[in-house]
This record gives sequence, structure tokens and C-alpha cells, in this order.
Amino acid sequence: MNTYYILLTDDGPEELMYDSNILGEESFGTFYANTGMKSLHAILNRYPELINEIDIVTDTGVKFTITEFMDKLETLKVLFN
Repeated sequence: MNTYYILLTDDGPEELMYDSNILGEESFGTFYANTGMKSLHAILNRYPELINEIDIVTDTGVKFTITEFMDKLETLKVLFN
């Protein structure tokens, strides 16, 4: 199981504990979206100039660009709460 987080350039590790930074969890071919997906959606729609300041990271430290993350989601079944 991997947990994915959204971080802005000025965010530190302490922001990982907030629901608004947790994109969701991947397990057995399914991505279980969390509140951070709403945050990502809001940023992309309201503040597109921040796209280059967004990092997607997993709990194991793997980093993704937004494009790489979206490509990853295409390979998974996505469930929203």
C-alpha cells in the first residue's frame, strides 16, 4: 500500500499529517482518493500558476510530477469517498 501526498514548495514534512495534503492510498490496483484530491483539483482550477510548485510524494519518498501522477491514476481504479 502506498499513500500519496500533495506538497507545495514551501510545505514541510509536518504538512503530511493534514487531510488536505493526503491525496489517497493505492492498494491492489485501486486508488482510494482522500481530501487532498479536492485540494489538487482546486489548485489546478483556481491557481494554475502554482502547477510548477506542486510535488506529489509517496510515503516511501518517491516523487511524481502532476503529469506522472495522473498517468499513474489512469492505470488504477479510482474510488472517491
